[in-house]
Amino acid sequence: MKNLSILTVLVALMTACSTSTPSSDVDQLNARRDSIAGAIETLKAQLADIDLQLAAADSTRSFASVTIYDVTKGGFDHSFDVYGTVVSDKSVTLFPEMPGTISRVNVKGGERILAGQVLVALDASLAQASLAEVKTQLTLAQSVFEKQSRLWEQKIGSEVQYLQAKTQFEALQKRLTAVSRQVAMTTVTAPFDGVVDQVFAKEGEAAAPGMPMVRIVGDGGLRLDMQVPEIYIQRIEKGDEVDMHFSAINLDLAGKISAVGNFINAGSRTFGVTVELPKNSNLKANMMASVALKDYTADSAITVPNRLILQDTKGVNYTYVYVANGDIGSIERRDLVLGVANNDLTEVKSGIAPGEKVVDRGIRSVQPGQTVKLY
Repeated sequence: MKNLSILTVLVALMTACSTSTPSSDVDQLNARRDSIAGAIETLKAQLADIDLQLAAADSTRSFASVTIYDVTKGGFDHSFDVYGTVVSDKSVTLFPEMPGTISRVNVKGGERILAGQVLVALDASLAQASLAEVKTQLTLAQSVFEKQSRLWEQKIGSEVQYLQAKTQFEALQKRLTAVSRQVAMTTVTAPFDGVVDQVFAKEGEAAAPGMPMVRIVGDGGLRLDMQVPEIYIQRIEKGDEVDMHFSAINLDLAGKISAVGNFINAGSRTFGVTVELPKNSNLKANMMASVALKDYTADSAITVPNRLILQDTKGVNYTYVYVANGDIGSIERRDLVLGVANNDLTEVKSGIAPGEKVVDRGIRSVQPGQTVKLY
């Protein structure tokens, strides 16, 4: 039946070609041309179908074998890697507030401490002597002021004497506060509960403001700070998911961005991003982590493996699709419009559809129109 159809088309084609009706009518010539072109396309399609049937029926012929990848639609995301540093909310180095000789170091590295505990003490003998002197003077000034107050209430003595006694008493009260503060400054105390990370002070050394005494790490939470290139400033938001890997302890953690900086560092062209870390005894301040930041997510995307996307000399991206016909099939080229790519997959905007079969093994050795079989 198909052979008869081909014969009919051939006869029609020969008849159309043999008709020699000279005419300058362009429309008539175009109509004849379209008729012949249509007949040729019909013949080509029928010939290709016959070739496939012959190929399937001829057991002596051999074909290239390929495997296929089924195109599906599903979730897709893209991420990029940066490095971050673990930072403690309560990790501080303590310094003395006044100069002096270190008289006592009360703690060692690794020791647990409580808020207010004295860690390092400076020689406070001069400050204590000043404090004792001020207290003595204040006691006398208070006694004089109280007596002058009683006399003044009885209208005895002058107002000047009363005011002088009052001024002296109040001045010494203020001086006592100042000297007491100086005495307190001769000790370095813990601002919060925590653990002594390192002790720098040594007994007998001369201390001065700006000279580190003790570094402590508090019991507060940890966070991961990282610097992200500015090209991602519009693609990173608070709440985005991240995957963190701490290679030093072989630990993987998932988290969410808690803060995104609004300032671009002029030198590095980066902005700050922070992730709050869960409590974990293995995490330490200043530990490094590699972080995968997700900057693109699609709930329903057509994707193919990166290895199955080819590019011709003109820069056009394409792939080969297997079109089944019984036990064998043919190869079709599909030009692709691509979206975002990650390490494994590339999003395809157009060119293929879910359910189609992309050639996998053998994709670089097949040609469009080639007859192939599956492994």
